[in-house]
Amino acid sequence: MLLVGGVAAALALSACGSSTPAARKATLKAYVASLGASPDLQVTVKGSFTGAGSTKAQQILKALTFGMNFSSTNGAPLSQAGANVNTEITAVVNGKTFLDIRQVSKNLYFKLDATALGSIPGVKISPSEIAAVQLVFGGRWFVLPQTTLNSIVPHKNVNTAKAVEDRAVASKIIDDITNLIDTTPYKSLSNGGYSETGSIYSVAKAIYPTLIAMHDHVKMPTASQAKGSFTLGVTTSGSNASGASLSVTAPNAKKGTATASISFTFAHASQSVSAPSSSTPLPTSLLREFAAGASSSSSSSSSQ
Repeated sequence: MLLVGGVAAALALSACGSSTPAARKATLKAYVASLGASPDLQVTVKGSFTGAGSTKAQQILKALTFGMNFSSTNGAPLSQAGANVNTEITAVVNGKTFLDIRQVSKNLYFKLDATALGSIPGVKISPSEIAAVQLVFGGRWFVLPQTTLNSIVPHKNVNTAKAVEDRAVASKIIDDITNLIDTTPYKSLSNGGYSETGSIYSVAKAIYPTLIAMHDHVKMPTASQAKGSFTLGVTTSGSNASGASLSVTAPNAKKGTATASISFTFAHASQSVSAPSSSTPLPTSLLREFAAGASSSSSSSSSQ
């Protein structure tokens, strides 16, 4: 989310006429900071896939909408709230909430409505299977306390140096893309905001120096290998960005050309994330079985 928001901000910056690298970075940081400048942030995410070979995927994507809600628990802006932030993620199918996940005070809550799956075209789940899942999980809130999760999921040592390195690479790639956007022609949108289009090859050239510095085996693709184009956009409301979008058009195997798109809408309504009034603890035995299965699958994949 921050990556797309960041490149969208850089686009807006270019359109506003900022020309120096220092000005670009200052405005980019200001935009990213604005996402956490209030106690609440809502993000709506939609995707689409059109063109050659896209029919089945587009039927599913058209039915899906994802939402993210971040709420400070101490009234401070999200950027200053630290760990005092509750989070909610929802998956909505044709206007009906299929999954609602909330993290409140380090506890994880979820509610599932399996009946929503029946309205997704192409999903091969029989009515009897949906009814069975709904009977067990449907319409009820379940809770997974942090203490229970810690007792089930094995802890792994975190490689702090590697985490710092990864963040530095991500930051450098954002800078690379920001500089690319600043030098790419843009157009203003009639309803406020900006849009610009460039080639996939130009993106590859922009980030290649960063990638090769970290992994010397990375090879720079040729223009014929990196076919396609991208379009970035940002919509504005006053001095704030109200949305961002990214679409990529490229050859889809031997079927022709297809376009994959993702859009984000930002809002800052006063909307807290709270724990459900009642919830059922998930059975520990079920969680242990699931964790063991996930660990076994991960081990098998890594050994292949």
